Amino acid sequence: MNGTTHLIAGVACGLALTRAQGVTDPLMAAAVVVVASGAALMPDWVQINVPALGKTFRGVFGHRGISHWLLTAAAVYFAVAALYPARSGAPLALASLAGYVSHILLDAFNAPGVPAFWPLPWRLRLATFKSGGWFDGVARFCAGLLALWGALRFIP
Repeated sequence: MNGTTHLIAGVACGLALTRAQGVTDPLMAAAVVVVASGAALMPDWVQINVPALGKTFRGVFGHRGISHWLLTAAAVYFAVAALYPARSGAPLALASLAGYVSHILLDAFNAPGVPAFWPLPWRLRLATFKSGGWFDGVARFCAGLLALWGALRFIP
């Protein structure tokens, strides 16, 4: 999937999480959405935009390597949980996990799949659609509808 699809899916995950967690404060909801959407972009951002780190990751693990592992998603979750404990009332750690996992799941719809279950040798492959193709547009549209539905609850 392309970056726009991942971003919109992250926004949708964040808004769905605010509903599921009963977040009613608009500022807290915004924080949850920002964290979820940032986490949804993180797997590709690390591999593409961090010069030395990205080349190292791609060289050692390949595209959709370490940044597309569920273990990495769990590590991000625990890092955010350590920074923002649950007692603060912010489900930010869950938002990071939801956004990150949404990225992995969306990329599993592409032909190469993702090594989500590393160290096991299996690749998670839910379909064989081309990134940027028609399915990418459908996924982006559906995520946009979910995000709009989630955002409507914050309009007085």
